[in-house]
Amino acid sequence: MDFLLENIIPFILVYKYVALFGVFFLSALFIPFPSGNILVATVAFAVEGHFNLGLVVLISIFANFLGDNLGYWIARLYGEQIFSFIGFRRILESKTFNLIEDKFRRQPGFIIFISRFDAISTSVINLLAGLGKVSYRKYLVHESLGTLTQVCFYSLIGLIFRSSWQAVNTILGRISLIGGFILIVLIVVFWNKIIVFLKNGSKHLT
Repeated sequence: MDFLLENIIPFILVYKYVALFGVFFLSALFIPFPSGNILVATVAFAVEGHFNLGLVVLISIFANFLGDNLGYWIARLYGEQIFSFIGFRRILESKTFNLIEDKFRRQPGFIIFISRFDAISTSVINLLAGLGKVSYRKYLVHESLGTLTQVCFYSLIGLIFRSSWQAVNTILGRISLIGGFILIVLIVVFWNKIIVFLKNGSKHLT
């Protein structure tokens, strides 16, 4: 993460708002840039006069909104074709995957909202919401609320800890690493169930 920040932040400082829009848009769409850390740093620089704080917040919200919604609609309209093309059609047609889709479709709100705080989970949930054809109205409401909350949260951190944003980003990075470690542990613990899921994908065709 430090490597990404060391390269992305200078890029944003040079190309300003265009770069800021591009980074947040791609992060929301499919590239897991550490958008929260980047926003903390950008807000800290805005306080020092390098950016207009209002524009930073507005661009962050707008770019995240566009990236999220484009990801949702790509998955909804072309997700099945894309997954079939890369050889995952049997997984999509499995009873297990259909069950996951059905449960997610019934109660997607909180999951969509909370996923806005992590770049990887954002892309995954957008994909799942599109593939599961979650009501766009429901998706839009929770995505918008989640995006607004996420941008305000990281912007506030940047404002409060503007003089020590690097230390704060280090802490946030460590939290992300802990989250990643927990995810790895869960994968290891439930590996057998994951294998069963993959096998079911090749056996249970609709």
